[in-house]
Amino acid sequence: MSAVLAIGPHVFEILPLSLQKLSERTKMNWPATKRFGVGPARQLTGRDEDTFDIEGVYYDQEFGGHAEYLALKATQSAGEPVELIGWAAGGGAASVFGTVVILEVGAEHSYLHTTGIGRKVEFDVKLAPFGGDGGPFGGLF
Repeated sequence: MSAVLAIGPHVFEILPLSLQKLSERTKMNWPATKRFGVGPARQLTGRDEDTFDIEGVYYDQEFGGHAEYLALKATQSAGEPVELIGWAAGGGAASVFGTVVILEVGAEHSYLHTTGIGRKVEFDVKLAPFGGDGGPFGGLF
């Protein structure tokens, strides 16, 4: 298996759902507090929401992928948290990064087929940690 990442039951491999880019964001809140006679100072008030973005591509006419994309959207619509799992290069052990929710799923279809599905479909998925309790999600990679 050439899997790289799994969101619940959805496995991203070389084909059909090809993972192209991973982005993560960890945010901290540092609001400015005004002070008399000097410039404002910042004070840490805690952690903000972390996000994890996935970008990929599939070529439905050649390799499939649209059914898997629709299944990912169905998982999002179910509104249930899922596990985010990654694999080390070379078939190493899996790492469970934690429980996440699927915030957004989108796609851009190019070179439309008569079915209305693009011959090339670039998709993206936006995830966020379910618990928000500072688990392993922050600083994922």
